[in-house]
Amino acid sequence: MPSSFRQEFELDLTQKIKIKNHITLLPDPLMVFSANVDEHSKYLFPLFSIDLRIINPLWNETLHMLDFNEDPYNIKTVETFNEYCKEEMIAFELIEGKYKFMTSFNYFDLTPDWQEWFEETKSNYYRIKKYYNENGSLPDKSNGESPNIYEQIGGEPDWIQHDATPIDPQGNKMTFICRVYTGNYTGYSCAKDIYLFYSDSCNLAVLLYQID
Repeated sequence: MPSSFRQEFELDLTQKIKIKNHITLLPDPLMVFSANVDEHSKYLFPLFSIDLRIINPLWNETLHMLDFNEDPYNIKTVETFNEYCKEEMIAFELIEGKYKFMTSFNYFDLTPDWQEWFEETKSNYYRIKKYYNENGSLPDKSNGESPNIYEQIGGEPDWIQHDATPIDPQGNKMTFICRVYTGNYTGYSCAKDIYLFYSDSCNLAVLLYQID
């Protein structure tokens, strides 16, 4: 193995280990939601928590990557929309490292057809979480490969579609934290790429998704 390649491999491995030390997989909802934990947990599935010091050493804060299902065919949910909770996007006020959903939970109301997809996602999530609790890892993919626990951490987001970087209430671009492919956590029926953004000055976390 050429020395330059070996050094690059070792640096990459060291970085991956460093990142992994800042991530908690499939955290307990009590560590994720600030209040109404049962209500949050009906609709929101915690995939991992991330220590933001991996992004900025001055940020002694924790954010949470979640999977969520909205029904694109339920036109009544538009009544719950606001600047940060709308089609393909949800947001949370960050309170001491925990999330408070920033609109009514009616945002997640489902039509009967979409309810089936939601139940499948929910079932897959708890099945994979049970496997993780028993084995300490996510289950391998059908081809035998280990799944990625994340697609990106920090830097500039690789968009599946168009640039959708949210703007915080002060008019600033929010900081990209990470991206995940949900198929590795909740199955492939409603799989999507979810992007997590953060505003330190506004205590705001935004999750938005795109589908290939």
